Amino acid sequence: MRNLFSGLRLTEFLASGARDQRGVSAVAFAISFAVLTPMALGIFDVYQTTDQRGKLQDSLDAATLYAARSASTTNAQIDAAGDKALGANLQLIQGATLQSSDFSLSGNKVVATATVALPGLAPMEYTHSPITVTSEVERDGQLEIALVLDNTGSMAGTKITTLQTQAKILIDKLVTAAQRSSDPNPLKISLVPFSSTVRVQPTTALSGANYDTTNHTGPNIPSWIDPQGKAHHAAGAQFDTFDVQTDRLTMMRNIGASWSGCVEARAAPYDIQETAPDSTVPATLFVPYFWPDEPDTSNAASNAVNDYLTDGGSGLTSTQKEQRSAKYSTTPSWRNQTGTFMSGFSFGPNAGCTLQPMMRLTTNADAVKTAIDGMTAIGDTNIPLGLMWGWHTLSPIGPLGDGAPYNTTHLQKVIILMTDGEDTFTTRGANFNGSYYSGWGYIWQQMVSVVPALTTSSSMTTRTAAMDARLQQLCTNIKARNIHIYTIRVEVTSGSSALLQGCATRPEDFYDVTNVANLGVAFDSIANSIANLRLTH
Repeated sequence: MRNLFSGLRLTEFLASGARDQRGVSAVAFAISFAVLTPMALGIFDVYQTTDQRGKLQDSLDAATLYAARSASTTNAQIDAAGDKALGANLQLIQGATLQSSDFSLSGNKVVATATVALPGLAPMEYTHSPITVTSEVERDGQLEIALVLDNTGSMAGTKITTLQTQAKILIDKLVTAAQRSSDPNPLKISLVPFSSTVRVQPTTALSGANYDTTNHTGPNIPSWIDPQGKAHHAAGAQFDTFDVQTDRLTMMRNIGASWSGCVEARAAPYDIQETAPDSTVPATLFVPYFWPDEPDTSNAASNAVNDYLTDGGSGLTSTQKEQRSAKYSTTPSWRNQTGTFMSGFSFGPNAGCTLQPMMRLTTNADAVKTAIDGMTAIGDTNIPLGLMWGWHTLSPIGPLGDGAPYNTTHLQKVIILMTDGEDTFTTRGANFNGSYYSGWGYIWQQMVSVVPALTTSSSMTTRTAAMDARLQQLCTNIKARNIHIYTIRVEVTSGSSALLQGCATRPEDFYDVTNVANLGVAFDSIANSIANLRLTH
């Protein structure tokens, strides 16, 4: 009986224990809930904080880049631009608030800070300090690049087609590099094709029919153009190509022509200076290119070439016949109204002015490439005039004034000068002019300023040396403005490379390309060099 009783007590004890186990589980669950819930909430809190931090950082980075790319130049402007972008892009979780944001300039950098306050899910267990993130973007500098490219007759064929291809590749590389910039206008390019002159205005914009012969003005005729050639007469009437001070554009209009947009070099010392044109100082203005009608071949010394009008008059010397302005009447007597001479020069006052017009500084790289495709080869080599107009395109001073001011922070101005020949002022044997007409006029006009002055009997060596002397001083003047010069000499088999090497900013910025097929290598090197320039000016 005792054993039976004992067994019954044990069973009851076990049964009651089972009933009590349910209570223990409830207690254990309550204890676990009290411990694990804050832990779980804390884990979610950490996740939420991390998520908000990432969103804040992404938005701040984007806003800082936006501010850097803006045209803002003061802290207040930068802060306004950054705040605007941050407010538009920031995603906040429920209950979060943007406490503060600040964008400011630090040298060439835009520095930003933003703080967000978060709601807490386990405030008794975890502190909830605001989230603060920072961002920094360096504002890349601006580049203004002038491509000064030889378009002389010797460039015809493979040379100019290779130049066109490689110059466009160079532009593409510069554009690709600029796309990584935070500056709103990181790259501007100008183009100056040159030979014996430079075409500064397109013909399509210059209608002779609309020219005002009284006021010497016309649509699209710049105010810095001197149709009357006042500078020549200021130097002395004997240096003018016409017998009286007359309006060249009026004479063109009279014979039914329009100015094609080419110019002569300015009178010294302005031929190698960026002095702004001033109507009260005629030598600072630019005389339109006008190749005079040379005397009828039966009346002239040998080698008259651009003979397009009948001279008229009687008892005149060859010089007087050439300078006779009266023959440019509204009823001209033509000798050669159409046709060509000297391998592609069209008869008339614009002979030799069939160059591709230059392009002023622009952000439109595709337009520059299109202009490069239009380049043609004609004429002799006048490097100083081409380089001078390359400088004009970058200068903040007239005649164009397109360049940003010198010493602008983080601005670099660059000229890439490419030529395949030496400076040339071709002789003409027995012809009384002593040279062909060009951007230097005729040699007897003494527009190349040297001592002693050039004359019709000056040798080619003397002429080249005189032009080189102007080029050397021009290079010095440009570099004094902190403009970086690269020079390329392509397949030049005569003369010395010292002039162009000395023109370059550094010895390594000169490229002597012995085979035009390697022109692309030179342009590649220049593109890399430009990319490495630290724009901290």
